[in-house]
Amino acid sequence: MAAEHEKYMKKCLDLAAKAKAAGKTAVGSIIVKDKKVIAAGAEGAEDLPALLAHAEAVAILNAVKYTGSEDLSQCVLYTTVEPCFMCSYLIRKTKIKKVVFGVRTRETGGISSSYPFLRSDSISCWSGAPQIVEGILPEECEKILK
Repeated sequence: MAAEHEKYMKKCLDLAAKAKAAGKTAVGSIIVKDKKVIAAGAEGAEDLPALLAHAEAVAILNAVKYTGSEDLSQCVLYTTVEPCFMCSYLIRKTKIKKVVFGVRTRETGGISSSYPFLRSDSISCWSGAPQIVEGILPEECEKILK
């Protein structure tokens, strides 16, 4: 399973490199369903306002468009950096079953912060929390952010 996670994380790193080359924060995300990449997103996508153009949000919106449904419960989100609060809300709202990331976000992360939205079971309208896998190619993910 680690090799599969690394394969997909490398795709995220390619997207992060493109974002960085465009002068944006180096974050890349993909959505996988049935071992097929169905959507991708890079930080700072031009079709969204800058405040909303997080790589995870872009990938989720593209997956919703691709599937024609807000139910992404059969999907896995890969991203170079732990999703923030906003992206964590979108992950929970669309019922993504697994989140795989490279490195943690310090104060605003959906898992590691004081407000762990991705792990919370206290919001009754959300289904169960997604499975979390962290630390996939962490050195590469950290390096590209610098």
